[in-house]
Amino acid sequence: MTEILCLAVIFGILSCDTVLVGQFMYSRPLIAGPITGLCLGNPYAGFIAGLCVELIWVRMIPIGDSTPPDSTLTAVLAAAAAATAVSRLGIDNFAAVIPALAVSVPCGMVYKLAEIKLRATNTAIVDSIKVKIIRGDFTSVDRAVFYAIIRKFVFGALFFLASFMLVTSLPEGYWRVMDLTRGVEVTMRFIYILCFAQLFEMFLKWK
Repeated sequence: MTEILCLAVIFGILSCDTVLVGQFMYSRPLIAGPITGLCLGNPYAGFIAGLCVELIWVRMIPIGDSTPPDSTLTAVLAAAAAATAVSRLGIDNFAAVIPALAVSVPCGMVYKLAEIKLRATNTAIVDSIKVKIIRGDFTSVDRAVFYAIIRKFVFGALFFLASFMLVTSLPEGYWRVMDLTRGVEVTMRFIYILCFAQLFEMFLKWK
């Protein structure tokens, strides 16, 4: 349980790195996934999950009205769920990552929608800050930014905890589906091919 709480804190920090603080790219799936796996003693599962999310969504950039699913939550949740399944059930890493990704992607979509609502709340505060600035209270900007970061951190941490509890409560049979399939390695290789195809397609100029 301590590891999961630490992961919630880590994800809260990573969620702020995306758009609010730093933007050091620690929130990229390829980095967030292995970090998550390392916290649970299985960095390899985290690397697999992070790599898949990174390559599949490498073209999805949040510009303008574009609101792609949250890749950081998807990678962290998939890595945590897969590492937990491997530890509890003794299944193969590949067999755990596939079902973990299947349930983490929808969670990433829901999280992005909820995050948009949170941003709208922060935007509504701007008018009140303008009034305070006109009155000479320039420190109101710093306070508003600080509280916005805290809200994003707490929101991200709590959402991760709720999602992790939901995903890991799935029946054991769900996690063993791929473990009982002899073609799990072939399936994973196929997923890798799709991931890299998505990456390579970026550099092709279609006429």
